[in-house]
Amino acid sequence: MKNTISRMAFGLMVSTLASNASALDIEIDPTAYLFGGHSVHFGFGGDNFRFDIGTFGMELPDAFNSDENYDLEFDGFGVKLDYLFGRYDGWFVGVEANSSDVTYTRKSTSETATRTQVSVGPRFGYRIMYTENITITPWLGINLNLEYDDVILDGERYESEAVTLFPAVHIGWKL
Repeated sequence: MKNTISRMAFGLMVSTLASNASALDIEIDPTAYLFGGHSVHFGFGGDNFRFDIGTFGMELPDAFNSDENYDLEFDGFGVKLDYLFGRYDGWFVGVEANSSDVTYTRKSTSETATRTQVSVGPRFGYRIMYTENITITPWLGINLNLEYDDVILDGERYESEAVTLFPAVHIGWKL
């Protein structure tokens, strides 16, 4: 409930700010949908800056999980501010902040623990204008996890990391 109210309040504030933007877009991360999740991001800005607010979640594939004894699932929202070097497409650098509810499930017992993970950090990527409106945006976020205590379920430790990499490819529509 707390996350829902926060998301709604922040969305109202962002929609007010976006009304003056010269470029508006919507993006999704198809990978999230492939792994039982969701991803939708709304962006706005001009030639130099792009602001993004989004919601995301998915079941983390074992290949990206550092502990074979645990399944991980996350659901959250975040904001991004990118510097565009004077044009909407091409290279960009930015910063992001995210809040996610992460559920850790010990595979052998199905015991779970959920905690809120807040992260901040730099990101960079390249936006391709596939057509006049369709974009393809590969990017990498370097997340500095503000709280990363280990999780222990039934005596088995999941070692949390202070820094995580988050690669993604977003598909978008520029309005």
